[in-house]
Amino acid sequence: MASVRGWLVASLIGAATVIGGAAAWAQSRSLWLLNGQSTVVTGYFYRGENIWAQCDQDCFDVDLVLYDASGQVVAADELLDDFPIVQAPYEGNFSVKVIMASCLHPSGCAVIVDSDYSF
Repeated sequence: MASVRGWLVASLIGAATVIGGAAAWAQSRSLWLLNGQSTVVTGYFYRGENIWAQCDQDCFDVDLVLYDASGQVVAADELLDDFPIVQAPYEGNFSVKVIMASCLHPSGCAVIVDSDYSF
């Protein structure tokens, strides 16, 4: 009886760790881009979820373009700023193109991409 109880307690603790630790797997994307360079990151987003980027002090303009699973543009923020935000129009898998439009440092600029619920 004690071994069954011990197994049950260990299983519950393990399950709680996995469930509680699931958020630890979700994290922002840290990127390094040269002036004019772009890259694509993917994620599953909920309807209305905000996706944003923020860059370092050497960056003056970074842009985001959100693509749906079929490759169609569904949102974009290409304003002249260093904190673009787009919003997922519905729940699903998306690609986010991150464009370093203006980085003054010759070695590139750091960019963090994140969302309301992380990637």
